[in-house]
Amino acid sequence: MKLTCSPEALGHALQVVSRAVSPRTTLPILNNVLLETSPEGLKLTATNLEIGIVNHVDAEISSEGSVTLPAKLLTEFVAQLHDDQLEMELDASTQTLAVKCGPYHDVKIKGIGANEFPPLPAREDGLKLVVEQADLLPAIEQTVVAASSDDGRPVLTGVLTQLEGETMTLAATDGHRLAVKTIKTKSSEGEPAEDGANSVIIPARALQELSRVLKGEGTVEMALGRSRNHVFFSVPGVEVMSRLIEGTYPNYSQVIPEQSNTTITVSTKELLDRTRGVSIFARDSANVVRIKTEAGEISISANTSEVGSSEASVSAEIDGADIQIAFNSRYLLDVLALVGSDKVAMGFNGPLSPGVVKPAGKDDYTYVIMPVRVAM
Repeated sequence: MKLTCSPEALGHALQVVSRAVSPRTTLPILNNVLLETSPEGLKLTATNLEIGIVNHVDAEISSEGSVTLPAKLLTEFVAQLHDDQLEMELDASTQTLAVKCGPYHDVKIKGIGANEFPPLPAREDGLKLVVEQADLLPAIEQTVVAASSDDGRPVLTGVLTQLEGETMTLAATDGHRLAVKTIKTKSSEGEPAEDGANSVIIPARALQELSRVLKGEGTVEMALGRSRNHVFFSVPGVEVMSRLIEGTYPNYSQVIPEQSNTTITVSTKELLDRTRGVSIFARDSANVVRIKTEAGEISISANTSEVGSSEASVSAEIDGADIQIAFNSRYLLDVLALVGSDKVAMGFNGPLSPGVVKPAGKDDYTYVIMPVRVAM
């Protein structure tokens, strides 16, 4: 293998694929990134056996070949290079890559043979659809925040993805909150799956890695094979694939209240700012903040005996009975930062019933928060 490429382009590609390198593994090869020549130039691949990321770099190929190199070392070294051209040549007999770039004229990196690198799953025939990045990116951000980090319940560490016609619905919950987002798919092809088979659970981490490569412009192709073992996402130059989570996702729809006795419409930014300020005083009391409505205002307060107390108010449109309720401030701050609208509508049915947050005037995003039982 012998080639020339831009160190800047290579550095960016390494940053992308290195996200799939496992920080803790008993297999040394999984600490490496696979470099191999291809018709598109240089192809980089990394995987932790659950998630795989492929990125392509424009390169002038003098001779073909492949090798795996330590991902962390290579990424950190290439990040220091700023000259126009980087030359790489592999000594196949020793699996050593010689690198030249600017003042670095005798750099040698020891690698492991590409034949030891685990192959990524092959695409199968199945369902394909195309989604606008401008729709998918915020949908991912608005839902993965509610996914669980507890490996004790694997299905909750994923995002339930339901595909029906030209609609995609993403749902995630950690048992304390629920986020549901519906977006349109641009087009689809492939044979329809059996009833219910178009619901899959995608690891939240895989969607987070996908969000990092989305630019918000253009489209992303999503593919599901017939076996429903893996999902593939493709954007120009980059492919993210992930193993799907097996299991049955909870029936989240039964948690969403059908109606609300009290509806509040309020400025998202003002409520976010007030809640953020008050929550500083809630850090030592399980992040609990209290919300109270009265005379066209929302009052947000926190009280910790060892630290002190804080209270702030914001004007709001209130329809229905006044309400007093308490929430984990972190859950409330998350949705206010991600809801993506100037105003939010909040619905309540009492101090012990779930609260619902939606962008005002829209039904494509629903966020449900379980209240905290406290003395008001």
